Amino acid sequence: MDSVLNQTRLPDEVIVYDDGSTDDSLPVLRSYGDRIKVIEGVHGSGRTPLQYQANAIHRAFLACSGDHVYLLDGDDCFLPDKISRYEEAWALAPEATLVQASVQLIDVQGAVIRSGYQERKHPRDSDYRAATYQWQDPDLYYPTSALAFSRDFLSKMLPVDFSDKLELAADIRLAMLAPFYGPVRALPEGLTSWRQRGNSMSRESGQRTLYLNTLKRCRYFNNYANKAGVRPIRLWLNARFYRQWARRFLPDWVSRPFVRMGA
Repeated sequence: MDSVLNQTRLPDEVIVYDDGSTDDSLPVLRSYGDRIKVIEGVHGSGRTPLQYQANAIHRAFLACSGDHVYLLDGDDCFLPDKISRYEEAWALAPEATLVQASVQLIDVQGAVIRSGYQERKHPRDSDYRAATYQWQDPDLYYPTSALAFSRDFLSKMLPVDFSDKLELAADIRLAMLAPFYGPVRALPEGLTSWRQRGNSMSRESGQRTLYLNTLKRCRYFNNYANKAGVRPIRLWLNARFYRQWARRFLPDWVSRPFVRMGA
C-alpha cells in the first residue's frame, strides 16, 4: 500500500479486496483510513485459487471508477514513478487496452535479485497481435502486478470465464486477448518489484512444467479464436514449446543445445 500511496503521480482511488484474511491484514488495511477502500470478502469453498484471484479482480473492478485499472498482488510493490510512466504511455496511445512494463525481481526481504526484463515481451513496433502469430505464442506479457488495463477492455472481459477448466490465471487470460481489442504498450524499465517466494503459484509450476503452461495458453487462445472468428495459432510451429519440452523430458546432455537457444 505504501508503494501505491507514495507515487510521484498519486492514484485517483485505491481499492483493496481482502479474501477473508485470518491474519492481521484487515487491521493493517483499516489503518490507512479513507486513503483506500477495503472490500472485506469471504473466503468460501468451491473455487480454485485461480478463481479466487479472478473474483478479487472482478469485485475490485466493480467498486472502482477509473479509466485505467492497475493490478497489484499483495506481496509486490510499485516503484515510485510507475503510475506517472504508465500514464505517459497512455497519453501517447489513448486507445491502448493494456500497458505493461518490465519488473525487477526481489526476494522475501525485498532485496533486488535481478532485472526481469524479457526481450520477447517487447515486440517490434509494439504489435502484439502480429507477434502472437509470428511466434505462434501468446505468452508476451509480464505478471499480474506489472499490468494495467483500460476500463473499457475490462468491462468486456469480466468476470473471467473458467468454464474451459484450464488452470490459467486471470491476468494471463486477460493479457493474451488485449491486443485483439486495441493497442498494447510496453515500457522497458522495471517499474514493479515482483517478489519471488518458494511457494508461490508461479514458482510452484517451475521450469519442469513450462511446456504445459504453453500448451494451456495455446488452447485458451484458440478457444477464443474459434468464438471470435480470428486466426488460431499452431502449437507445432512454436519453437519455444519444443525447447521447453526438451528441457522437461530429455537428458541434460541432449537438451542443453535446445536450452541455450532460450526458453
